[in-house]
Amino acid sequence: MIKKWFAAGTIGAALTLSACGSDTTEVNEEQDTTASESVEEAEEEVGEAEEEAAEEEATEEETEESEAGKRSNPVAVGETKVVDITIYDNESNSYEGKAEITVNSITRGEEAWEEIQSTNEFNEEPAEGHEYLMADVTATLVEAETEDYAWYVDAMNFSFIGSDGSPYDWMSVVVEPELNGDVYEGGKVEGKVVNMVKQDDPILLVFEDGNWDNVFFSTEE
Repeated sequence: MIKKWFAAGTIGAALTLSACGSDTTEVNEEQDTTASESVEEAEEEVGEAEEEAAEEEATEEETEESEAGKRSNPVAVGETKVVDITIYDNESNSYEGKAEITVNSITRGEEAWEEIQSTNEFNEEPAEGHEYLMADVTATLVEAETEDYAWYVDAMNFSFIGSDGSPYDWMSVVVEPELNGDVYEGGKVEGKVVNMVKQDDPILLVFEDGNWDNVFFSTEE
């Protein structure tokens, strides 16, 4: 009888230990699962943070690119800038359009004066401490609300701004070819924009677009 009770007790203890072991295994598995989920969540948070940082950086780069043409970030020589323009008909009705402006090259100093002097002997010699700056510019009308009327563009669409922020007065200079012409959609005109400026003064060319916004072009190659 005692042996039976002993045997029964032994079996019960074994079952209890087995049950405890099972519970311990489940607890360990739950802990492992929780730890694994925590690691995955942490990795996801790191990945999301890196992705957001990359998106912010890309946005900043796009912003910098979109702001090309500001005084702090002028359009480089050889680069093309799309600007808004306005076309007028014979009754002063206005039509919107878009044009591409490119400053192809810059010539200044003695080289510019030699070309200007050879073009017309009556061109005025640069004043003391001054020189001529000559920009070769291409303007292309890429889009227009009308195909019946032309966009008129010439050198006077541009201003010369000195390093002190002041505009230069226009000098009358005969050059060939001068930027001047009526342009219909799809057409372009190329010519020179010239003015007398102070020697070695970093000049910005400014084009005023159809929204009365100034678009700045560098003259530093």
